[in-house]
Amino acid sequence: MKILFICHANICRSFMAQELLRPLLPDDTVFSRGLYADASYRVPAKVTDFLQKNGIVPPPHTSTQLAKADLEQADLIFFMEQAHLDKISDRYAQYLDKMWLLNDYAFGREEDLEDPISLSGRAFEKSAERLKKAVAAVAEKLQANA
Repeated sequence: MKILFICHANICRSFMAQELLRPLLPDDTVFSRGLYADASYRVPAKVTDFLQKNGIVPPPHTSTQLAKADLEQADLIFFMEQAHLDKISDRYAQYLDKMWLLNDYAFGREEDLEDPISLSGRAFEKSAERLKKAVAAVAEKLQANA
């Protein structure tokens, strides 16, 4: 299965989700993109620190802009925010059946996962932990349906 995570810039939420899911579903292809990504954007140290605290050594990462080909090849597409899902589903309605708001798929709750990029300290950790729980719930659900 090919699983795609999408967020704003592809340096925080979608990248963390990608790296958190990969060890949970090692036989699947997990990748991430951003709606407003730019190759000059760098993953913040707090993101790599969080991943390392969770036993993940993140590989080098380049912020990558979402392309139609990404939507075509993905079997499941997860968005962090309803506004992002709405924007892409309006433009690419043919892929709607594989698009989900992450929290909706994970927990049946239609709520956004806030962007922790501007947060620091405990606030960042709490936001990143919410993302980690959602990713774990996705893995559990996919493994149960396999």
